[in-house]
Amino acid sequence: MNFVPAISKTSPYYQRWLTGLLLGLPVAACVIAGPSWSWWIIVTAISALATWELHGLLFNESLPLKWRVLSFAAAVLMPAGAQFAGLAGLNLALFCSVFGAFCLILLTSPRDPEEISRMARMALAWFYVPFLISYVLLLGAEPTGRFCILFVLGTIIAGDAGAYHTGIKFGRHKLFEQVSPKKTVEGAVGGLAASMVVGTVLGLLFLRNLEFRNVLAFSFFVAITGQIGDLVESMIKRNCGKKDSSGLLPGHGGFLDRLDSLLFAFPLMWFLLRWVA
Repeated sequence: MNFVPAISKTSPYYQRWLTGLLLGLPVAACVIAGPSWSWWIIVTAISALATWELHGLLFNESLPLKWRVLSFAAAVLMPAGAQFAGLAGLNLALFCSVFGAFCLILLTSPRDPEEISRMARMALAWFYVPFLISYVLLLGAEPTGRFCILFVLGTIIAGDAGAYHTGIKFGRHKLFEQVSPKKTVEGAVGGLAASMVVGTVLGLLFLRNLEFRNVLAFSFFVAITGQIGDLVESMIKRNCGKKDSSGLLPGHGGFLDRLDSLLFAFPLMWFLLRWVA
């Protein structure tokens, strides 16, 4: 068995890497050298797109205009709150979104039981995408913020690549077949090993204020959280009867399919920094 699948310009493998490069290089350039407002623009755009994709998973019916407007506002407001007012601003934006949703129901359809169910799914979408992804901006505001973001990205990307190739070469035992039939125990172990190696190297190079044991701990917890985040999104898609969140990214599915491993990893990294502070 070959280690790498045969590559043609029409193969999913080729599309996956080409899309990853075209998307990842500008993001990496902004993180490394761009001003903080460029991160805000990127996070806001991704927040809005991924929230729209999650709506497609959670709602079978077309959403009324009032809910689409409110949800778009929430997806934009939370990154703005994090960017301009830190954690307090992010929490305020989440509060305003949920409070605004209740007010919307009270004013337009207080006796419609479907509206409560719709709002519950909407609130899940807000917490899962714009709230969690806004931690990129909180993390970026730290003294070593750029390096922390690169550390998380490098650790998660290495884990994804390691799991993919190890799973193809050695995968025999299913990891969580009910949720993701293609993932294997061997792939998960290979992904964890790759994350640990890359995370440790990046940590030693760029996060020199951390002790070696903390670098190892950060790499391990970020890697494990990334794998669980991947399974969480797979669970959502499987329960909603969908394979991908959308078709916006050839070879990858949608933005939400690329964010799944990162959504919990960025907040975790932010909390870990406070743990060692």
